[in-house]
Amino acid sequence: MWFGEYPLGMDRIMREIDRCDVMIVVGTSGNVHPAAGFVQWARQRGPQVRTYYVGPEAPLNAAAFTEVILGKAGEVLPGL
Repeated sequence: MWFGEYPLGMDRIMREIDRCDVMIVVGTSGNVHPAAGFVQWARQRGPQVRTYYVGPEAPLNAAAFTEVILGKAGEVLPGL
């Protein structure tokens, strides 16, 4: 997403977040809302939801993730 954009299909996004057990977020600044808040919404469901960030540098919302994995997505994701 770019600054000022609103995701298409927001209702579906929220339904999928409500039923996920694992969320993997790749290469974000953690600063563009509402997408930057998706990890917090997932974590509100409880400790059973695992959230992972993969990217070259930690996002601004890194503390919200279960685990932050620094590296290039093309190199890190196949190992997950």
